[in-house]
Amino acid sequence: QYRVVVKTGSSIRIIPIQEVLYFEAYDDYVKIHTKDGYFLKKKTMAHFEQSLDPKLFVRVHRSTIVNVTQISRVELFGKETYQLLLKNGVKLRVSLSGYRLLKERLGI
Repeated sequence: QYRVVVKTGSSIRIIPIQEVLYFEAYDDYVKIHTKDGYFLKKKTMAHFEQSLDPKLFVRVHRSTIVNVTQISRVELFGKETYQLLLKNGVKLRVSLSGYRLLKERLGI
């Protein structure tokens, strides 16, 4: 079972991977969003993209990797632009290449 370990102040938190809603690029860090808020990890998006289960996580944008189990719907958002609506109400931008990848992974 894969997990992400983050330091918050003086404590170390272990986040089971299925609890991650999405990963977001943030300068030299990655914001790991969960239902309890977000945590910063000094890693690259490429690191997470390569190490995460591709059946569960899809890079939908240069700055976003999403947990596909958290998607409630994909909406057209302007010309050839899409956005995801997560189950918790968060909206995420999707690039054209991210949309193609998402369609392929979800089999739509």
